[in-house]
Amino acid sequence: MREEWVDISEIAAQNHAYARHLLLKQGVVVFKEGLFRYEKALHDPFVSIDLWRELCIGAEILLKAALLRHEVSFFRKRAHAEYGPRVRSSRNRWLQDVLDTLEIDYIAQINTGTVSTALRSAKETLFEKIALAPTQQDLISEAFYIIIRTRRNRNTHFFFPNQAVFDESELEILFLPLLNILETIYQK
Repeated sequence: MREEWVDISEIAAQNHAYARHLLLKQGVVVFKEGLFRYEKALHDPFVSIDLWRELCIGAEILLKAALLRHEVSFFRKRAHAEYGPRVRSSRNRWLQDVLDTLEIDYIAQINTGTVSTALRSAKETLFEKIALAPTQQDLISEAFYIIIRTRRNRNTHFFFPNQAVFDESELEILFLPLLNILETIYQK
């Protein structure tokens, strides 16, 4: 029987593409001239919940893609996950070193953690590595704090009618600045 391998050499770019897919999926947010922008409102409560969930997850994945692109690890090893395809990074030496250091041999052993874990890695390493302004650092931390407390978990695990309203100001004041800073970080 032939051993199956997953090569994650391009995982940062793949996650960046997936984040954009989630962020742009509903057509409420578009990407024009290098910026995420507000395009149109939603009126269906279920679709609004889908949008908020996709924006929250998309923002988290965009942060994690930026971390990986700038060689900042947030991976941990998941115990008792020695199954499924084996993992390697044949074209990304830094990432292969991360896998070797953590003794990760299987894709199932990769634990990408929470957005809080990713934020901690950003604060400890990424922000200094790319010389991010303190105001931008604060915006990222504060925006994710608000998202975690008001949208992410509430919309992911249960339907609350009061959360099912499309709020243009929340999108423009909270999400768009966050997404645009994260995109800038990814592209640096």
